[in-house]
Amino acid sequence: METSFKITVDNKEVELDIKAATLADQRESQKIYNQSFSDAVKSGSIVRAKLDDLLKDQGLWDDKKENQFKTLQKEIFDNEKKLAKGGISLKDAKNLAISIQQLRNELRDLIAVKTNLDSHTAEGQADNARFNYLVSACVVYKNNGNKYFKNYEDYLNRASDPVSFIAAQKLASIMYGLDSDFEKKLPENKFLLKYKFVNDNLELVDNKGRLIDASGRLIDQNGRFINEEGKFIDKDGNLVDESGDFLVEFQPFLDDNGNPINDNSTEDKPA
Repeated sequence: METSFKITVDNKEVELDIKAATLADQRESQKIYNQSFSDAVKSGSIVRAKLDDLLKDQGLWDDKKENQFKTLQKEIFDNEKKLAKGGISLKDAKNLAISIQQLRNELRDLIAVKTNLDSHTAEGQADNARFNYLVSACVVYKNNGNKYFKNYEDYLNRASDPVSFIAAQKLASIMYGLDSDFEKKLPENKFLLKYKFVNDNLELVDNKGRLIDASGRLIDQNGRFINEEGKFIDKDGNLVDESGDFLVEFQPFLDDNGNPINDNSTEDKPA
């Protein structure tokens, strides 16, 4: 995995590297973890073991959601297995792959509340503090090995620094085995890419490479329905303008006798 990167700092390009954490770095990061954990507990943060209880007490998780979670996991597994076996039409396989995508998104949405709250547990805060320390200690200039950040506090004070963002991404990839192409390696996306049902951004496309929705309707980069000429339409194919209003030839309204009403008429006009 590539650990170095180039970036412009103060109008000058520098090359930085993520060095391996030394034993001293590891020991200091553990001290940071322990202190952060202690501070978090003292301030009232819950521990992970109590997270499920809190979610249930707050009505954010219950047996119904737990069953839904297990059901979605099983459906994804079963459909992945069916896709791997083949023996069905390519069209059905495509629909199966898209359904796996949708199931996976449902699962992510379902557990989002758990994922978000976990970072607020005492362990979550301590993990984050330890990680931040390691970033501050492991980012060095490639040419001489000197540290980029003066110390832990310097890193925290420069959290919005572009270097901090890129370095954190790099270190996370190293520590947690994160893969920038993770999504592309999911079974359903590998299939869709292989048969050119999606582009490199994993967006659904037709056989001409044009963006489409799950139902095969043409869309633009913003997800708006368009026709073959690239003009905006609604879901039923009616031409609309950028605001979504129908593009039709206007005919004057009629009075009670069936006569066209002049725009300058003093009669009441429809609201």
